[in-house]
Amino acid sequence: MSKVKFIHCSDIHLGRQRLDGKLPDTDFARALNFIVRYTIEQKADALLIAGDLFDSPNIQPPVLQQATACLMPLQQAGIPVFAIEGNHDRATLTGESPTWVKYLNDIGLLHLLTIPFTSRGPVITPWDETRRCGSYIDFKGIRLVGAGYLGAGTVKRARLIAEVLSGWRQTAEPAALVMLLHAGPDYIVQEGGGFSRENLEFLHGCVDYLALGHIHKPMHHGGWAVNPGSPEHVRLEESRYDGRPRGLAVVEIDPAHTVPLRRAEIIEVPKRRVLNLRYDCSPHGNKTKRAMEAIQSDIINNLRSLGALPEDAVRLELTGSVNLGRIRLDTEALAAYLQESLPVMAVEVISGGLQPALGEAAAAVKQAGSTREELELSAIHEVLRQNPLPGLEQQTELLAGLLYRLKEDVRNQVSAQEIRERLHNHPLVEQLLAAIVDEKQAKFVAAAKDGEG
Repeated sequence: MSKVKFIHCSDIHLGRQRLDGKLPDTDFARALNFIVRYTIEQKADALLIAGDLFDSPNIQPPVLQQATACLMPLQQAGIPVFAIEGNHDRATLTGESPTWVKYLNDIGLLHLLTIPFTSRGPVITPWDETRRCGSYIDFKGIRLVGAGYLGAGTVKRARLIAEVLSGWRQTAEPAALVMLLHAGPDYIVQEGGGFSRENLEFLHGCVDYLALGHIHKPMHHGGWAVNPGSPEHVRLEESRYDGRPRGLAVVEIDPAHTVPLRRAEIIEVPKRRVLNLRYDCSPHGNKTKRAMEAIQSDIINNLRSLGALPEDAVRLELTGSVNLGRIRLDTEALAAYLQESLPVMAVEVISGGLQPALGEAAAAVKQAGSTREELELSAIHEVLRQNPLPGLEQQTELLAGLLYRLKEDVRNQVSAQEIRERLHNHPLVEQLLAAIVDEKQAKFVAAAKDGEG
């Protein structure tokens, strides 16, 4: 039995709209096309997609066309695709409503692996080709298990799955095991589906390779757990990961070897270039005449020195102190001006790092060493302390952070889609939903017991 080669990717986010559509969503289809071509050129045995093929469960027809057009060459080449759903692919965590990933499964473009959960735990079933459903599939001596997105209960649910996998290990069947999981160790605390690196180790004993998704940052943990990172910039801030390989992983497994995982290497996928510029407005922050013209001119010169091209995107972070009583700082107008003048494809302006310079008040802020963000967070926290929300009395800090972030999103004119995404992924929302589910289950059990009585 020879080595089996997989290409592992995740978080394609087909259909993502960035900066009100100024950046084309075809960037994501281009990234997936590259992965598919690479899979075929490398003569890989299969492609693994660890969730978030789509950016939304409610995609438009052209996005579905992108998906089918990208995956069709793999079907023609006889290379199977094994996939799980991420949090963006589904409308809800536990809902049974059909998804577009399920549609691609039904028409034979991929194999969608799922593990449903009941009150008794995970329901792990073998792949049924007739019904085109199942939790795992045996492929060339390797068992592929698809856990999908497990939400705020990721660690607890993954442990329950691991118990079943450990039972398989005791029987020495299968020879090698790969698990697809849409979750991220060391993920942002404010997001769902995250867990610590230490919590990975309970999977290490029963999994030879853990194919991760969810986080967009590339991660290589212990040689056996890998997240290749998003192949395109879903948000422009992800360009901070540039400079290291990101986008896909080449995985080689030899089921006959005592250590089946022989290779797990992250490879770069070409992306739209994003220029990052951090600009201090302080030198012009208290001027009354032509301050904005000077700021615009400086920024343009800086971006030209970076070699800005028409196909580039720009992420501009404004910092420093500005007297907003004297200077009208319109970030939307600034972005439009830079986009047209350079020119570049699109400009994102982030002004959260600016501090107001307002005479004595500014001096007090400076003396206290507090930024605008710290002052506003403190004010929100105080309001919540005095007016606690029922059920969230112990979550004041987390809630204050969410409210501040939402305020900044509105101020920076973030799209409604991104705001919905932030709310959907926030652990407070998941906790509230989990509490509702637990309450309903408790009522159901109580009603059942009453019926037995």
